Amino acid sequence: MAVEYPVEFNFSYEIPGRGYLFSLTWEGECLFLRELAPWQEQQKEISPELDEWDEFWHRMDEIGLWAWYDEYMVSCDEACLEGDEWEINLVHGDMMVESHGANSYPTTFHQFLKATEELTGIIIEFIQQD
Repeated sequence: MAVEYPVEFNFSYEIPGRGYLFSLTWEGECLFLRELAPWQEQQKEISPELDEWDEFWHRMDEIGLWAWYDEYMVSCDEACLEGDEWEINLVHGDMMVESHGANSYPTTFHQFLKATEELTGIIIEFIQQD
């Protein structure tokens, strides 16, 4: 597949109990970052180079992003100390994924976060640690 910018890129990750929200949205020719946390708030445009997008798309193919289920959910009534929610809508060429979850993730979710951090240069606060 030729190196391309995304047709659509919407990713959000939230930890409501911590007041944390991270979102990335493709807006024309750049990603728009919005990050809200009790200790900081930032909004900015990020413009990855084509070679960075190429690496990102290769990583998405490697981790099987396009085959993620639509939904990953675990009830957090008493099992979790704090919960999180995420959603991704991504279109690249003829590939598309729409997936979301609460307190549950695809097995390659952490690899997706790492690739997104490498693409943007922004560290995402993730509730689950390795």
